[in-house]
Amino acid sequence: MQPLRRVLPFVLFSFMAIPFAKKTDAAADTAAKKVVSLTPLPDPVGFAGMFAAVLNGRLVAGGGSHFPDKPLWLEGQKAYSDRVFALDRPRGAWRVLAGRLPHPMAHFAAAPVAAAVYLAGGIGGDGRLLAEAFELQLAGDDVVIRPLAPLPQPLAYSAGVVADGRFYVAGGQQDVAKKAAVTEVWSLEVGKAGAPWRREPDLPGSGVFVGAMAAVGSQVIFIGGVGYDAAGKAVQSNKVYALSAGAKAWVELPDMPEPRVGAVTPCPVVAGRHLVVMGGYASAFPGERRDHPGFSRQTLIYDLESRTWRNGPVLPYVPPVDKDSTSDAGPAPMVAAPGVVWNDLFVAVSGEVRASVRTPAVVGLPLSEL
Repeated sequence: MQPLRRVLPFVLFSFMAIPFAKKTDAAADTAAKKVVSLTPLPDPVGFAGMFAAVLNGRLVAGGGSHFPDKPLWLEGQKAYSDRVFALDRPRGAWRVLAGRLPHPMAHFAAAPVAAAVYLAGGIGGDGRLLAEAFELQLAGDDVVIRPLAPLPQPLAYSAGVVADGRFYVAGGQQDVAKKAAVTEVWSLEVGKAGAPWRREPDLPGSGVFVGAMAAVGSQVIFIGGVGYDAAGKAVQSNKVYALSAGAKAWVELPDMPEPRVGAVTPCPVVAGRHLVVMGGYASAFPGERRDHPGFSRQTLIYDLESRTWRNGPVLPYVPPVDKDSTSDAGPAPMVAAPGVVWNDLFVAVSGEVRASVRTPAVVGLPLSEL
């Protein structure tokens, strides 16, 4: 890891949108007990903005950002990681692989498939936005990186998914110092050397970042995120859009019951029917960062056939022991965490659990509960 050489003017999830954690009743707390805790990452702080994938049967995660020493309200500085971790079984021991990412980086678009994970854009260890893209695979314990064509422009906080052999990258920011987000969507044919990026239909609206994505066959679904109105006020989104292969525009699906910003992504589609949204937040908390109450506990499930939303399992929440710590043992609802299906679990790896506070916790929702 390398420390950030300059402090960005404002930092995602900490600069303005700090959401309320919702209260839950006894039934919700019972449901939370069904969430599975896996072995935590072997880092005392944890990370936000990582990637996760299942490669050669192992859970693999890497990259990410955190505040290693002090939180934002104590003038802590953000640092980035290039490490890659692997876990052979849910309650086994994580290993730090010898191979690393090309350099410290986080908050990229990341999309896992059966034997690889695709990454594009993000923020590098020096604070600059990235346009680079690459495929990551494992060969034994070695990390194998294959460069892809770079994005047409640097992007951070985009969402990614692979559908029908194409890697889609949607939304994001071209300048994190400005209150602006993009509507652009790009796709790249995977497995084809030298394939160029193709412009896809723009997302509806004025732009959004830190959304989530899912794939249903050749269809791509974009979920939530946050954008800005004409006055520069943050607007959390409950919108859901779908893009079919070859379509000229996105189709609006039924709104989520409430917004979700920074949800675990990609979102899984269970049994070809139930799209699951975990983590993220719905609304802004107006108080001091130190008093941040945490993120949304309620998971949401969309039935693709009936086109209806319902509440899913409630995430567990353990109150923080030290409000001035940059880490929280958790478990707690997360934002900016990668998701992957592994061992019949929808797994979220690490993430941010309060403003500028990370967790090394790794949690899984049993697919049987979804």
